[in-house]
Amino acid sequence: MRRPKLLLIAAVLGLATAARGGEPVTLPSLLAEMVDRESLARLPATAFRCLQASSYDRAQTDPADAKTWFANHDYEQFIRIETNEGRKEWVIMEHRGPGCVVRFWIPLLGARNNQLVRFYFDGAKSPNIAVKFNELLSGRSFVKPPFAFVASDEKVTQGVAGDLYLPIPFASRCKITLDQLPFYYNINYRAYEPGTNVKTFRMADYEAATACMKQTAAVLDELGNVAGGTESRKQAKIEPGAELAIDLSAGNNAVRGLEVRIDPQDAPQVLRSAVLEATFDSRPTVWCPLGEFFGCGVRLNPVKDWNRSVESDGKLTAHWVMPYQKSGRIAVKNLGHKGIAVKLAASVSSWRWDDRSMHFHAAWRHQYPIETKRAAGTMDWNYLETTGQGVYAGDTLTVFSPVSAWYGEGDERVYIDGERMPSHMGTGTEDYYGYAWGMARHFNSPFIAMPRRDNAGRDDWRGYTTTSRLRLLDGIPWQRSLKFDMEIWDWAATKLGYSVGTFWYARPGAGCNRPPQPEAAAGPIQEMP
Repeated sequence: MRRPKLLLIAAVLGLATAARGGEPVTLPSLLAEMVDRESLARLPATAFRCLQASSYDRAQTDPADAKTWFANHDYEQFIRIETNEGRKEWVIMEHRGPGCVVRFWIPLLGARNNQLVRFYFDGAKSPNIAVKFNELLSGRSFVKPPFAFVASDEKVTQGVAGDLYLPIPFASRCKITLDQLPFYYNINYRAYEPGTNVKTFRMADYEAATACMKQTAAVLDELGNVAGGTESRKQAKIEPGAELAIDLSAGNNAVRGLEVRIDPQDAPQVLRSAVLEATFDSRPTVWCPLGEFFGCGVRLNPVKDWNRSVESDGKLTAHWVMPYQKSGRIAVKNLGHKGIAVKLAASVSSWRWDDRSMHFHAAWRHQYPIETKRAAGTMDWNYLETTGQGVYAGDTLTVFSPVSAWYGEGDERVYIDGERMPSHMGTGTEDYYGYAWGMARHFNSPFIAMPRRDNAGRDDWRGYTTTSRLRLLDGIPWQRSLKFDMEIWDWAATKLGYSVGTFWYARPGAGCNRPPQPEAAAGPIQEMP
């Protein structure tokens, strides 16, 4: 039944094999890498740094200066104004050296429908790409879904966000400009090492890659499809404090499919107090409640992204590739106060362990209450700190708000290898998760997803909101350490609850600052009065 789709995946991944063999970095090789689940589980074959250009408030220059660090003028910011071919243009991103734009986000403002974005590659005086900004990022220009889309399941094209995930490579330089004063924007791009052979994006090459684009789009649209393997299944009623575990096949192998089934009547508590644990090569690497691990938070609402899916009947699936060299074990532990019925299944197949192979990690942090200030930044709330060598692969954030006020002004700050100033400075929590204006009710895509939240509309954020970002090409490699903070910034003085699941890959021996929180997972879920 799955054979045609598996053949399609194999055809697309054939391009990735060529790229790993020393061929140039090209649009087709990047598309192949995008849908190669194994690529994240190995250190990049072609080394790069993941960087960010954004409209963050330029007053933020020192993390130790509380007076400016929480400044919130995260718009109308740019690098410089210049004149090109007689036009006045605002430069919003510039990089010298080989690289690739891998993510571009903007809020879709109707008043700027005619604004043009221009891409200049390799020092060219004339733009290689010049299109309407809103149309490019909402899938209404030459880039079509799923590579460009609107972050909403509603039929709207304004008052929400546009997200572009088409890889746009360049050989020696990239400059991006707008013909009007910029509003908000976030651009993630790869900076390859000097001398890396990268083939610059050309419209002729893009048109020649039509078949590859269609194949990759078909694979991305089949969210959750994965190659099979040897499957192990167990089921039981797990009493409080007990677990249901599977010892995986010994040797060089990898988990390529994971399924947990719960009784919907046990929700929402089971999504928080039932915890997924995994140990690979005698090292615990996964400890995360089911809700954040699978992307639904504490509501059993359907959601689907490239690596996870949740169905309302209690079926939870994940397709992270989880390699190990000798041994592996996966378990669901019940930290709640009553027995729960659980089915657990894992699909395992062979893996070639080498000096680029990494273990999969997942951790969880919860804090309630977090006391916020009115219309001001409160703190930088740490998602994760790691040591060793690895690649950051995504996260799922669940926020509980007892008031209707908007909580999502907070910016992400990502510090790589001991940076004093973060190389990723964001413009808002919603911007990081790919939507805008506080308008999204729910949406699904390979890259970002939000199950239906408790309240609809931009003016009521009471209850729970869960958002996820998966990093297919915009994974963040680090050589020594990574620190990820999210600023807490609410329009009301209130008490919020934050819970985040973080996902990354790391070489054996890596460490992190997120020990298990069994008491937090076992505690009651906060609800509105």
